Amino acid sequence: MNPKFGHGAHMNPCIDCRIFMLRKAKARMEELAAHFLFTGEVLGQRPMSQHLTALQTIEREAGLEGLLLRPLSAQHLPETLPEKRGWVDRARLLAIAGRSRRGQLALAETFQLAQFPQPSGGCCSLTDDTFSRRLRDVLDHRVPFEPGTVDAVLLKVGRHFRVSHGVKAVVGRDEAENHFLQRLRAGRWWFEVPEAGSPLVLAQGEPDVELRRVIAGIAARYSSRRSESEVEVMATRESNVERILVEPLREGLLEAYRI
Repeated sequence: MNPKFGHGAHMNPCIDCRIFMLRKAKARMEELAAHFLFTGEVLGQRPMSQHLTALQTIEREAGLEGLLLRPLSAQHLPETLPEKRGWVDRARLLAIAGRSRRGQLALAETFQLAQFPQPSGGCCSLTDDTFSRRLRDVLDHRVPFEPGTVDAVLLKVGRHFRVSHGVKAVVGRDEAENHFLQRLRAGRWWFEVPEAGSPLVLAQGEPDVELRRVIAGIAARYSSRRSESEVEVMATRESNVERILVEPLREGLLEAYRI
């Protein structure tokens, strides 16, 4: 996770990501015997990857110099090969630039496009502060990290607590997240307060007896019995079942563990 062109505000390697996608697109272009590519990028719209220098870097590193047309901002950019050869009429291309989306929204209205993704924020999880913080934690405590694994999916779910170098607890925040975590219980310790309003708490890693008590304290803290001095928590893994009597974890220690 050390991108050549660095990260954005969080863990987003926007320039390297764009280069990667365009290299794949170039390979597909060549398979189809196509002549050029075009994208929906707008000059100046994204602070890291869509300023002029970044656009030029992306084009060069992807091996697409002169072959990458950006129709929405073409009037602000050098002529591409498709324009020079008359495959595309440059006079019909646009001159949208900057952070505002007014130009694109006007186009959507012109073409009667009523449904389209919301422009603000983007859809990349790596631009999200919480997701990025959790990803950094995983990279700090587990190597290698495999993006396609369940671990990556779990980064989007629940409250996360790092209780040791090798063990993390994920706490469901609502019924839907509890149901999601239930599907991932196989081979893992999971914790619940019986006969009470309780989240499902899933352990990642191999918690020993003391760490199971810590995680049980977290489960008790988020249950409907959090105000009691001692709470019974059920800890289960496959056929192993333990009943742990613990004090709900106090706020200061809870925050020390929170990712």
